[in-house]
Amino acid sequence: MADVNDYRPIEGKRYLDEAQDDAYARSSLHGDALVEAESRMPVREAAALPGDRPVGRFDREELLLSGAWRMKGCEPADPGSPAPSTGWFGRRGRESPGMAEGWYKPGFDRGGWSEVTVPTTVQKALAELGELADPYWNANTLEELEEHGEPKELPLWFRRTRAERMDWWFAKTFEAPQAWRGRRLTMRFDGLDYSGTVFLNGMSLGHHKGMFGGPELDVTNLVRFDGENELVVRIDQAPQSWNGLLKGSPGYGWHYGHLISQGIWKDVRLRAEPDVSVADVYVVTASIADNEARLLVDYSLRSRLPDFAKAAVRGEIRREGSGAEAAALRFLSEVDIAPGLNKLRAEVALPNPDLWWPIGYGDPSLYRLSLQVGVGDGEPADGESVAFGVRTVEMRPLADTAEETEYRWQFVVNGVPMFVKGANWCWTDPMLEQSEAKYERMLELARRGNVQMLRAWGGGIVEDDCFYRLCDEKGIMVYQEFPFCWGPIDSPHTDLGVVDRQVAESVKRLRSHPSLVMWGGGNENGPHGGADEGLFLVGRRCRQLDPSRPFHRTDPWGGSVHNWHVYHFGEPLDAATLGMPSVFYGEFGIPSMTNRSSCVRYVPEEELASWPPTEESRGWLAHFHQFGLKDVIKVMRYGAYGPIRGWDDYILYSQTAQGDSIRFTADMQRSRAGRSATGFWYYKFTDLFPGHSWAVVDFYGTPKLSYYRALQACRPRSAFATAEKLDGWREGETFAAELHVANDTREPLEGASVTAVLYGSGFGVLGAKRVEGLTLAANETRGLGRIEAALPSADDIRPFLLAVALRAADGTLLSDQWYWFNAQPKPEELAAFERAHVHNDNEYPGEEAVKAFELYAGLPDAPLRRLPGTRLEWRIERSGEGSVIAIRNSGDVPAVRVTVEGFPDDWDCYLEENDFGLYPGEERRIAFEAGSRARLDGLRVGAWNAPATGADGR
Repeated sequence: MADVNDYRPIEGKRYLDEAQDDAYARSSLHGDALVEAESRMPVREAAALPGDRPVGRFDREELLLSGAWRMKGCEPADPGSPAPSTGWFGRRGRESPGMAEGWYKPGFDRGGWSEVTVPTTVQKALAELGELADPYWNANTLEELEEHGEPKELPLWFRRTRAERMDWWFAKTFEAPQAWRGRRLTMRFDGLDYSGTVFLNGMSLGHHKGMFGGPELDVTNLVRFDGENELVVRIDQAPQSWNGLLKGSPGYGWHYGHLISQGIWKDVRLRAEPDVSVADVYVVTASIADNEARLLVDYSLRSRLPDFAKAAVRGEIRREGSGAEAAALRFLSEVDIAPGLNKLRAEVALPNPDLWWPIGYGDPSLYRLSLQVGVGDGEPADGESVAFGVRTVEMRPLADTAEETEYRWQFVVNGVPMFVKGANWCWTDPMLEQSEAKYERMLELARRGNVQMLRAWGGGIVEDDCFYRLCDEKGIMVYQEFPFCWGPIDSPHTDLGVVDRQVAESVKRLRSHPSLVMWGGGNENGPHGGADEGLFLVGRRCRQLDPSRPFHRTDPWGGSVHNWHVYHFGEPLDAATLGMPSVFYGEFGIPSMTNRSSCVRYVPEEELASWPPTEESRGWLAHFHQFGLKDVIKVMRYGAYGPIRGWDDYILYSQTAQGDSIRFTADMQRSRAGRSATGFWYYKFTDLFPGHSWAVVDFYGTPKLSYYRALQACRPRSAFATAEKLDGWREGETFAAELHVANDTREPLEGASVTAVLYGSGFGVLGAKRVEGLTLAANETRGLGRIEAALPSADDIRPFLLAVALRAADGTLLSDQWYWFNAQPKPEELAAFERAHVHNDNEYPGEEAVKAFELYAGLPDAPLRRLPGTRLEWRIERSGEGSVIAIRNSGDVPAVRVTVEGFPDDWDCYLEENDFGLYPGEERRIAFEAGSRARLDGLRVGAWNAPATGADGR
């Protein structure tokens, strides 16, 4: 696809994008000779002539082998030391019991094996069988690692459990359809984690590595038609380390929890192959102009015929979900094909297309391409269909982008430059359960939370088809990183053959999804000390197989940053953020604790009565993101809004700090939109384990208060403020904040108004600014100047607040933000303690932890909790147009941090807004959805300066 690229060359300029591509073009680095040969195979043009036949979905002849299997574990083989050892010296080698006893042989008695359901992981199956204590509950995993984890010389969380040190055998019997006699048969595994050997009827079909597809095996001469076939898969013990492997890494114990998945985690199928089959369908929007989209349709035809033949390829494109009566574009290509693989391309003009747009810019319209191939004038032999969107992605540089070393960071979708408001995504289940319901819950929360793009983080996995289908439907863009984290080292420690096959399979599987806008090599893979073979190969293969999308070696890289001076290094949020300007923020944020309703799902409820946690709080330690008291203490320095004397205090203040940190950085980035910044991904949206972490939506799908603060910061149309510091304002200083307004849509905003009011601690107005008659062009961000005020006495600025609102011409509220300053007064003893614990000293062993908890419990004041009080009145209204919670501030002063408490956690329940401010007399109508089983009788509404009440006012 020489005429397809994600960037346009600029004469006299060469950015990191070109530098990478030049290096890839010169290189022949590969890991698999077949993958390399296929990538070099020429693509032949297949003229697309008008077609007249409907082309529907083709039902392939497949036998799904998922479902009921049997499973048993055993000790793995020991190669001896040094390997191989015959026993002349060193440790003698030993075969595994499974191999020695012939567990793979036909007729072996597997009656004592456990019945399991595939797809599954070993851990999921054992938990369902009651043979593995719930790894999410309390200290179960901690106890397993203490008692049984090996090797003992490693830190506790880096050991492997008993299950992880075993081989696991899976077995299934099946009968092949008699009609398939004489046909070529292949067995396809969509996902073995991480490596293993496949046996069919006692014969080994070879060993496979890589969890993201394969192996695909020719079993034509092994399948029996005169009785049952016996399929056996031996899954190897879990790798000791993730480094150099394309495998999710947090389960290895460095982050969140410990669970190293193993198993047959995706479907298995037996397929009867036709004489000619179609595969690797790839639809690219080459251009959009004059009410027409020029589409390039790439596909492969594999011929199993002994001679050259003529094939007819019929295609049909129609809007996804449209009925048979709807208009469709049909085409026919007649091609000559050779035995083996044939790569072809058709160019198709789609008139008057509906474009695929990301959140905030329009509807994510989808189409479906169906292809069928037949030999000569015969009936269709095979077919494949893919959903796609008509959309282009282009990357542009900003004026100050450095040549050679920085990427183009401006995302341009369908010709529209965008400021990206996004978040990091962590895969949602360490036991790899691919629950569509959970994906739907999490991604719907992302859509409602104004998340335009998800960075499928390189500590995670190459995401599932279901994930991408839902992102396509919801208009959520995705940056997919391959799961290389903090490495990989060069070969032979990184198996380039595995990398090559897994990357090629993944790119081919996902490249037609319009939601996918960028590939990446992984997470935080810094400058390489060697040849950088692993990441170079990933990039080379991505650009060969999918030139329509950019590839970034890693993140941060090429201009982006991850700001861990905040939290990890203990630096102030404001100073550390302002001191690290970047075109794109790839990670930033602060962890927080889950809601009480989620805590009791992973620790006993009585644990919530005990504060502070200690080194003996085993259940809590097992659910802290890095398994130590420091995880909580490092948060408290950013969440000291009042004395922290219990879990409820900590939950509230940690979620507040998390929301404030996301908003501060998001606002700073957005204020520079188009000039020196193009977006951000806050860290992060989802969780892999239940517990204390950076996610704004927890493992169970329950939003934290910080979710709503991020939602507010990411609104497409928003007015907001930026100030140089959050705390430390003094009497007599002149407070100044820059005001900004953004219209991140394709429609102009006319006649809008922005108001900014600065309140003292008694709600006296210290300053105000109003800008009326605003007209913003589509996709415009504009500065509105400053709001300034001389700060009065110290008592009137502990704290003080700034309320900023954007309203449409008719007065409709489009966005509002409530900022607080001097909200965390810290005695000198605590301030000195914090100054002494930064960077490498931001650790809290022994008595240091005790001292920290004492200091934060002893905070003398909670300024935001002692603001002058007001009253809230609220009611639930239901009508044919939907349900709302109507909340009115009936007092004479603003209500700060109005919060709906007790909203159901059920996955069919959604609350439009939470944690906001109300002016005196203002009423806000909060839309909500609640399923038929959800109970609303526990709802309470309050504010930080208004008591929470139930619907009856009590």
